[in-house]
Amino acid sequence: MNTQDKQLIALNKESNREYDFLLKKNGNIEYDKKKLDVKIEDADDGFSIMSVNGVSYPVEIISKHQNDYELLVNGVSYSFSVETPFSLKRKKILTEQASESTTIRLKAPMPGKILEVMVKTGDAVKAGDTLLILEAMKMQNAILASRKGIIKKVLVKEGDTTSKSDLLIELEKES
Repeated sequence: MNTQDKQLIALNKESNREYDFLLKKNGNIEYDKKKLDVKIEDADDGFSIMSVNGVSYPVEIISKHQNDYELLVNGVSYSFSVETPFSLKRKKILTEQASESTTIRLKAPMPGKILEVMVKTGDAVKAGDTLLILEAMKMQNAILASRKGIIKKVLVKEGDTTSKSDLLIELEKES
């Protein structure tokens, strides 16, 4: 590896799967020991066209914050962060420390409108229970409990409009 080349890791936020790749100093990308010819061009309709080894995909950048990205590729949403080996190790340590906390803060995955709140403070829930319904882009999205717990605080009500990452509900973990 040349000193100008950068070893990077794309971390899929949904699956936690890691994709190691090498960004060469000449702009080329290597993944799984294969050279990828990647080009991105802006289109007039607000989308971009990403070409990977000659295959084109419509791409829309939904959000970008520091090294966190959410992309819409062929109508499918992908959330990931791009990390160096050092920053990924640091992120894992911080995540482990955060998981020791007893409060889970559920945030809006996208901007939308709260259609229905199905829980109240003090309710016991189990993993997979629907906590509320969020309408976004004319679709109803169920926001589910990620684990068993007690509702500590409900911060939204029916009819509220939310932005991406707004705090919706605090859930106290139950062993």
